[in-house]
Amino acid sequence: MKVLIAGAGIGGLALAALLRQRGITAEIYERAASFDNSGYMLGLYPVGSRVLHGLGLMEAFRETSERMDTYTIHNGHGEAIHTYDIGEALGRFGTTGGIMRGELLRLLRTRCEDVPLHFNTRVETFEDRGAEVVVQLSDGTEKSCDLLVGADGIHSTVRHQLFGALPDNDTGWGCWVWIIRNSHRIPTSVMEYWGAGRLIGVYPIKGGFGVVGAGPTDVIGPKAIGRDGARLKEYLGSFGPNVRDVIEELPADLTSVFWWHLSDYRSKQWVKGRVVLMGDSACAFLPTAGVGASMALESAAVLNDELSRTDAQFLPNALEHYEKRRKHRAEMFQEDSRRLASMMTVEAAPIAWGRDQMMKFYTLEMLVKNIYKSLADPI
Repeated sequence: MKVLIAGAGIGGLALAALLRQRGITAEIYERAASFDNSGYMLGLYPVGSRVLHGLGLMEAFRETSERMDTYTIHNGHGEAIHTYDIGEALGRFGTTGGIMRGELLRLLRTRCEDVPLHFNTRVETFEDRGAEVVVQLSDGTEKSCDLLVGADGIHSTVRHQLFGALPDNDTGWGCWVWIIRNSHRIPTSVMEYWGAGRLIGVYPIKGGFGVVGAGPTDVIGPKAIGRDGARLKEYLGSFGPNVRDVIEELPADLTSVFWWHLSDYRSKQWVKGRVVLMGDSACAFLPTAGVGASMALESAAVLNDELSRTDAQFLPNALEHYEKRRKHRAEMFQEDSRRLASMMTVEAAPIAWGRDQMMKFYTLEMLVKNIYKSLADPI
């Protein structure tokens, strides 16, 4: 079976590694120049991290990530509202940890080092001819394959050609992302500060924390403040002295600080003929529930499982099985991230105060109900 993967993100590399275990060498085409600018953090739930067991990467993941034991929500003055013991709640299902995205990509690449990976190259167009897919690449070459996997992100060119263009689900918010080292904070604690029209999140990674400073795009986005770190510090400073340590680490020039526009996407279909969507191309996630990377890994595992039970002739049927197993589950998890976003992105102070009072009594199951209930479900 000849497989071509558009996109060398977490899902694309995981699928390539899983296929490689079965003797199938895919070809991967990635629009970026390298993995060097993959510099933001992510969390893995057990639904995602357990895929690493099958790749022999669990010990390496534990060595390069940090546990996430507790999750504390604070109000707009920096005062703690509620602490959740996520280590205890999730620990019976597997490992939960925070890791830099680039580090996870490098780990996955060690399990498919001999798989051809072409940077600076993207899928431009393709034609499904029934028995094969003929792909035109941005470097001018043409490739044929039995299966084209669109793992090329939220603005997927593969999805666009399959199903047309539809707008993202836009929150109107975005966040700046930076890293702090040598912090006095408890290394396994997730901390979020929910204000009115602003948010700070502090997330464990190996040897430090990843930090996000979020707010309305038209207030703190690049077009609003340019690359002026002082203006961002001033905007986030209302949380008080409890966040001074993370705000002080913001550089005066935000040129090297990653800006993440907070939007997601849900494709109505994942499969058409011999072309399939995976990861953010199919169902993109807001970072609010921290589950996007886990879903990409899980989707790669399910797609590999379905491909292991077919050959090129009956491939379209296997792809339909994959969509039936994955689409509803991914969308349930996406609902949790959207619901959390609606709570986090409150801009009116009276509503934010009411939300804070409600959060004092919110359980973890109420907060991420679909994710929590689905941890024990088979896929």
